[in-house]
Formats: sequence, C-alpha cells, structure tokens
Amino acid sequence: MTDSVVRVEREGHLTTITINRPERLNALDAAAGAALGEAFGDFENDREQWVAILTGAGRAFCTGNDLVAMSEGGGSGGARPRPGSHGPGFATITKRFPLYKPVIAAVNGFAVAGGLELALTCDIVVAAESAKFGLTEVRWALQPMGGGTQRLPRSIPRAWANYLALTGEQIDAQQAREIGLVTHVVDDAKLLEQARSIAQSILARGPLAVWATKECMLRGGDLPLEQGLALEDAIGRHVLASKDAREGPRAFAEKRKPDFKAE
Repeated sequence: MTDSVVRVEREGHLTTITINRPERLNALDAAAGAALGEAFGDFENDREQWVAILTGAGRAFCTGNDLVAMSEGGGSGGARPRPGSHGPGFATITKRFPLYKPVIAAVNGFAVAGGLELALTCDIVVAAESAKFGLTEVRWALQPMGGGTQRLPRSIPRAWANYLALTGEQIDAQQAREIGLVTHVVDDAKLLEQARSIAQSILARGPLAVWATKECMLRGGDLPLEQGLALEDAIGRHVLASKDAREGPRAFAEKRKPDFKAE
C-alpha cells in the first residue's frame, strides 16, 4: 500500500511502515494517524506478515502530534475515544490490544512526544546516531496520552523516566542506549540494514512461538509469578500442538533449515 502520508512495503513475511510527512518532521495530524492505524491493522490481520519495522522518512522518526494542525482546529494524531473507553491511542496504535506480532522501531532523527510513545509501543528499538528522544508534551502544557506515562517507567529506570517526562528535555542515541531505551546505535546510513537484520533473525524462528512468547511477556508482566507461569503453560500447550512445533525438532534432527508455515 502506498499513501501520501504512510508508505507500506512488504517483502516476504516482513512489513516496513514508513511515516511519510518529512516536511512536518513526521508529526501526525488526524488523517496521518488514521492512515498509520490502518497500516498496522492490515499488518495485524495478514497471516503472511510476521514482523514489522516502523520508521520515518527524512530527518525524523516522528515528532508526535502536529501542533500546528491542533492549533488550527485540525485535530490530532490520536483517535477520539468513545465515552468510557481509552480508544486505540495515539496514531490509533499505542493502545491497540492485542498485537502479538513483533514490531521493530528504526529511529532516525527525532522521536519526541508521541514519536517516543510510538517507539515505546515497539518491541525492539534501533537508533541512528542522529536520533533524539524525549517526552516533550509538558513543554506545551500537554500531558502525554499515548502511553508514555505508563510505558516509559516500565522500560527504563524510574529516575530517568521522571526526568524525561517532567522536564520535557531530550537525550541523544548514546544516552538512550545507556539507560536501556534502545538496543543498538548505528550509523545513520546503516539504520534500516540493522533493523532488517534483527527482523530476519526473528523471521527465521517459529512465528507461532514468537507471537506466543510476546503474548506471555505482555500478559504476564504484571501478574503474580504463579499466575504468569500458569499463563505461560496454557499458551505453550497451544504452540506445542502446532505443525511448526513438529517441524522444528525434525529439522534439527535432520540437520537442515526448518520450513515454518505459521501453522
């Protein structure tokens, strides 16, 4: 799918989603947020797409809500929730549940405000050396509402989460790696190469097992250990009953590359 504000490319089982508003540093207005949500909906529902990479065109990953559009009454990148519901969140994805397929953020340039919240939604974050990270909403008398106040303290030490959320200051890619926000920092020109390398590593594994593993970690993260172990066992039994779970050990015994089908 190609859209004026979101570009989607599929290669085998890999989907790459690119926010394509470089003239606005990939800030999202209502239309762009909806397009991004549609792209992720298509990825989630396509059984042949197993892993996604999220990145931005130009000098930024995403700079959050388009504040110019907001000031002109043009709406924001978040969907308006129904009464009594939190809705799907910023860009219609930060509160999308469940999404058990892995998503890798390839952060080029600025990932601030809602852009950082998008990165926090992803499972693995890779950064270019030029990347900048910040939860900057308080600078403009706004509160983070795309999951930043909840995911950031779960992702990095609380002292750093407090600093970023309450000051609105930014940190560079090396600092982000030091505090555990990102896993890899690479030369700008090698960013997508690194993200694709990680994606290919995941794609070589059993997809049902990968999705189930992510589900266990997401659903079990806040459970007491005993309940988490029971959840792990219940989900694991479904994986063990799959064709892929028979193919994996067979391929190992036959000393060949497994041929997984997500079945």
